[in-house]
Amino acid sequence: MPDDPTQPTPEPSTPPEEATASSDSQTAQMAGNEPLAIEPEAQPTETKSSEALPPREVSSRNSTNDNLALAQQTIQNKKRAKLDKIITLFDTKPKITNDQVEHLLHVSDATATRYLDILEKEAEIKQVGKTGRAVWYSKI
Repeated sequence: MPDDPTQPTPEPSTPPEEATASSDSQTAQMAGNEPLAIEPEAQPTETKSSEALPPREVSSRNSTNDNLALAQQTIQNKKRAKLDKIITLFDTKPKITNDQVEHLLHVSDATATRYLDILEKEAEIKQVGKTGRAVWYSKI
């Protein structure tokens, strides 16, 4: 029944008219949504490669190197103290094992082995046995 004259003919759907905002009218947008005014960027100044760094940056590098050297020295001092503890352990026991060093210093198996190797290279102690549980160390 498309040709029924009693029925009103629907109007073709058209998209709603977009509100045109003039520069005088206010919008319902928040202030943060407004476009920002673009300011011209400042041109970077060129520096000559022959200029030295400002003293503040140079002293900062020296300070960093000093802190690094101090940290390395502190680590070496702590390591030496642990090696001395191992040597003093020989005052109470004639022979020690890697496990005893682990428990004394609260370090891993590998670290205890490294400490004992250092003392062996310094000719403070000698290793008896080759591998495994048969290895122990005695003071020279």
